[in-house]
Amino acid sequence: MDDCAYPRNVGRDVILRKGEQLVVCSKMDMDEWEVGDMRKTAIYINDEYWFIIGKQFSSTGEVRYLLDPWHDAMREIPRRVIRYDENYVSARDEVEKARRLESSIYPILHILRGLIGFLPSGVKGKIEDKFGVSARGATIISIFIELLLFFVLCVWLIYAFGVFYASQQGRFIYAAAVIEALYKYIPAFLLPPLILLIDIAMRYGSYLREEVNPLGAFEWVWAWIWRRLVNRY
Repeated sequence: MDDCAYPRNVGRDVILRKGEQLVVCSKMDMDEWEVGDMRKTAIYINDEYWFIIGKQFSSTGEVRYLLDPWHDAMREIPRRVIRYDENYVSARDEVEKARRLESSIYPILHILRGLIGFLPSGVKGKIEDKFGVSARGATIISIFIELLLFFVLCVWLIYAFGVFYASQQGRFIYAAAVIEALYKYIPAFLLPPLILLIDIAMRYGSYLREEVNPLGAFEWVWAWIWRRLVNRY
């Protein structure tokens, strides 16, 4: 572009002068920089108004906007006015970085939404607002996972108590030994599954009440402790 003079940088962008026109070279396709047939978009650069008359995409991925001067004689009301400067480019680039981050993180969070459902309700709400992962959808998946863990825990405890009791008695594991072990150690056996079952019931109740951000794992416990402390002091 030998016929372009006076280049200057605006952030990562470059402005070139071509006769009475300006060429803005950007690595980003700016949606609001529209080529309007009716009401035009005014671009404010260095105390002068310009309007877009063309947009081209280069083979290197660069977008070039061709701008004509906005003469007062045109007497036209612009569709919008964009103040194009370092602050504009910086804000635009930050939005694009955030968008790319969200687009790259969302698939990971979507896969892990079952684990996200165990997080506190406030945290799930923030994740939904920022990345679009449904707090209610993540919660119901986590409740099914917790229910599965409940059954696995029950089976494991039955087996573990049976093995322990049989080893203490010097006997092989069989049904009578397991039943005898459960009867003897029933308080210790019931406590972990009971706590897990209460948590499932509390969280599922929160989901059925159609709360936007249902309870996370054992969040009701911390809420109860907090209320007790507040009422105490």
